[in-house]
Amino acid sequence: MMNFKLIFKYLMNGGVLLLIRLLSPPFNLVTFNKFKGDVNHWAPIFIIGAPRTGSTILYQALTNQSDVVYIDNLSCFFKQNLFMGEWFSNKLFKQKAHNCFQSDHGNTKRCGWRAPSECGVFWYRWLPTDRHFVDHNEVSQKDIEQIRSEVTASTNYFNKPIVFKNLNAGQRLRMLVKAFPDAKFVFVRRDPLYTAQSILKAKRKLKIPGNQFWSIMPSNVEDLKQLEWPEQIVKQIYYLEKQIAEDLQLFPKENVFEVKYTDLSQQTISGLVEKLDLKQRDQFQNPVIKLSEEISLPEQEVQLLQNEIKKLDWSTTHVK
Repeated sequence: MMNFKLIFKYLMNGGVLLLIRLLSPPFNLVTFNKFKGDVNHWAPIFIIGAPRTGSTILYQALTNQSDVVYIDNLSCFFKQNLFMGEWFSNKLFKQKAHNCFQSDHGNTKRCGWRAPSECGVFWYRWLPTDRHFVDHNEVSQKDIEQIRSEVTASTNYFNKPIVFKNLNAGQRLRMLVKAFPDAKFVFVRRDPLYTAQSILKAKRKLKIPGNQFWSIMPSNVEDLKQLEWPEQIVKQIYYLEKQIAEDLQLFPKENVFEVKYTDLSQQTISGLVEKLDLKQRDQFQNPVIKLSEEISLPEQEVQLLQNEIKKLDWSTTHVK
């Protein structure tokens, strides 16, 4: 009996995907223009927040349970033609549940091609790579229209909303409101002490020096780079969330949903599916959600982080 998985893997390694990607522009002209339109019938959904707050498992669980479009590891390969990538992924996987609940700092490649991807490279086609905050009027109207067309074509073609999890998006809300004024947002939040602890442990696992900045960059990142690690990490979380809370006011209040890390569960995911007005898949596995809210750093380091946390007004990080 033929082993189709081995054949598929061979074709991938043989460069067939690369060839398809190179030939994708004609497909774009034939079908893309038909669905990009001026009207997006489905508001895109963005999962945002600070790093190490549970956003990846939320992304995995939400895209697994709900019948939505999302960028998987296969469609991300077609970063220059997302519509083609989504079309090809659908032909191969038939929009089946991915049942992937593993990741390595947001990377899901070990789960396979169907697993949900952050696919930051898609956004870097139009946005800067050396920073994450994008202010008003920094992106041209032409680029905004291209972003809107890429997303609208996929949602209109599949007749369902698309879910993005790219935490950089939380620092790009001033641009996103021009592309998608009716977008919906799931803002994931966690106790800053545990978030800071998780960031520090992630840096150490990756062998990143304590004072070297890592992950999502707020608008004042250059100032934060000059700080010692306890203050730098705590202020990274603070200014990321403060920016998100401020800029989410650009969108309709009913389109914003806050989720606490400690509330992540199957029940919470099902509640979000209902609140976001999504259709549930017929078949899917329940997520394996393992929460970690225990102190695992030396007492002296915990005290350093707590001292920095107490200096800040965290009420400004909540959506008004």
